[in-house]
Amino acid sequence: MRLSDVDLRLLRVFCAVVEAGGFAKAQDGLGISQPAISAHIANLEERLNVRLCNRGAQGFAVTDEGQRVLEQAHQLLEIIDVSARKLDQIGRSSGKQIRLGIVDCTVSDPENPTVEVIQRVREGVPDLRIKIGVYDFLDCLSELRGGRLDIALVGIEDGEQLPDDLQVLPLYSEVSGLFCAPDHPCAECANSADLEARLREADIAAYSFLSDPMDVQLGIDLLDQNAGISQANIESIAYLALSGTHVGLMPKHYASRWVETRQLIPLAPERHRAISQFHAVRMKSPASEISNQFWEEFSKA
Repeated sequence: MRLSDVDLRLLRVFCAVVEAGGFAKAQDGLGISQPAISAHIANLEERLNVRLCNRGAQGFAVTDEGQRVLEQAHQLLEIIDVSARKLDQIGRSSGKQIRLGIVDCTVSDPENPTVEVIQRVREGVPDLRIKIGVYDFLDCLSELRGGRLDIALVGIEDGEQLPDDLQVLPLYSEVSGLFCAPDHPCAECANSADLEARLREADIAAYSFLSDPMDVQLGIDLLDQNAGISQANIESIAYLALSGTHVGLMPKHYASRWVETRQLIPLAPERHRAISQFHAVRMKSPASEISNQFWEEFSKA
C-alpha cells in the first residue's frame, strides 16, 4: 500500500494504544476520547483489511496480525522521526520565527483570535517569519512534541482534558451541528420523531478524531457505525453533505455560507449540537521570546 499522512496518524494511534495497554489507558497520552480512539483503530483495520486487536469483556489483546503490523509501524515511525529531527536541524533558522499549528476550517470562526494576534505581534517585529501549518488534532500534538511547532490551536470536546505535558490556554468555544442537503431524506422530516428515525438510518460523515456528541440524544454510536466514512478534515464532510448523500457533522460557522444559500439545512440545531473548546497549547519546556510574545497576546484575546 502507499502510505498517506492519514495512515501514519492511525499507525501512531495504534502504537500508543498497544503501549498503554488498551483504549481507555491511551486516552490521556493521546488527548482524545475512547470512542474516537476506537474509530481510529477501526479505520486503520479497514485500510489494512486486518483485525489488529481484540477488545471487549475479555480485555484488550493484540492479534498475531496486529503484532506484525506493530513491529513494522515501530520501524517505520522511528525512521520518520529520526529523519524529521535531522531535517529540522538543517533548516533551523533565527529566533525571529513562529511556527503555528492550526486545525482546518477555523479561519471562518469570528471567535478565533489568531489573525489579530499575528497582526499585533508583527507590528512590533516587522521581520518576523511566520509559518502556519494546518494539521489534525493528533498531528498538532506530534509536531509540538517533536519540536516542529511552537504553538498549536486545537479543539476538544467540552469536558475533555488535554495531555499533562502541555501548557494550555483556553480561547473560545465552537458549536457544531448536523447538516444535510435539501434533497436528503432528513431534510423532509415534519417532526422530531421522524428526524430521529431517519438519522439512525443515515450515513453520517464526522471528523475522524471527534468523539461522538450525539450518542445520548440519538442512541447510536456515530463513529463506530460510520467508521468507514469518518473524515480526515471538515472540507471532506462538506463535499459529502452538499452532495446529498450524507448528513454532515460540521462547525456552525463553517456551514453558514451554505445555510444562507439553502444548499444545506441545519437539523434540529438546538437539540443536535456539539461544543468544542478551543485552546492554544505548547510544550511546558522553555520557549523562545517570540513564542512568549504570541502566548501573551493569545492570553489577552
